[in-house]
Amino acid sequence: MGLDMFHQNEIARALRMVVSGASLLGAEVSGGQVVTVASNRLFPAGALVRLVDDNDQVEEHVVAEALGVDQVRLEAEVVGTFGPAAKARLQLREGAAARLKWVAQGRPEMMPEPRRAQLPAVVVEPVGMKQPANAGTNRTYQQEYEFDVFYIRKVAEGEEAGVELGEEVADLFNLVMSDPYLEETCWHAQVTEVQMRPREEEELRRKQAGVQVVRMGVLAQRAEVW
Repeated sequence: MGLDMFHQNEIARALRMVVSGASLLGAEVSGGQVVTVASNRLFPAGALVRLVDDNDQVEEHVVAEALGVDQVRLEAEVVGTFGPAAKARLQLREGAAARLKWVAQGRPEMMPEPRRAQLPAVVVEPVGMKQPANAGTNRTYQQEYEFDVFYIRKVAEGEEAGVELGEEVADLFNLVMSDPYLEETCWHAQVTEVQMRPREEEELRRKQAGVQVVRMGVLAQRAEVW
């Protein structure tokens, strides 16, 4: 069996789910109150959530409590049937993540023209990976994966618009910081910086006037055994 030590896409997928305020179901649920997810760190007691899947099923619920690290108990029983086969997920229904039109992976300037009706949106860009030569042990490698998370929205004018932008960025910042393991894909992750006027904003405005971009840098660390 060959080595499986490069986890960029695995971590990026988890990061996309986190900024979406969502977690994929790990087991089918129907008629009960306990839902198994990849990680429950986004869903504290009292959180307003919805169960959704690729078959256009939607059920709204309230979280009663978190159980362990991968289950939540809802205040009411699930009426429909939701499972991994239909990519069912538990998702927050409040905050900036709930208002996102789409979340993608790649370079922001390579995305389709960001029409205003398709915003706000998030693009997760893998930046690179380092394995410091002086880190790790004789059986492990220290890996550091870097990502940029671009939040793209419609430009609004006035002081209140600036306050709203700050609140939306804070929501996304808090989501990433609330799951320091990014759905168990790393042993530590954190936002390392927030840039309110990155160069990518100017590049995207050449395609579509009236867009605003904020960049968050994210560092995810793993100890990979070989």
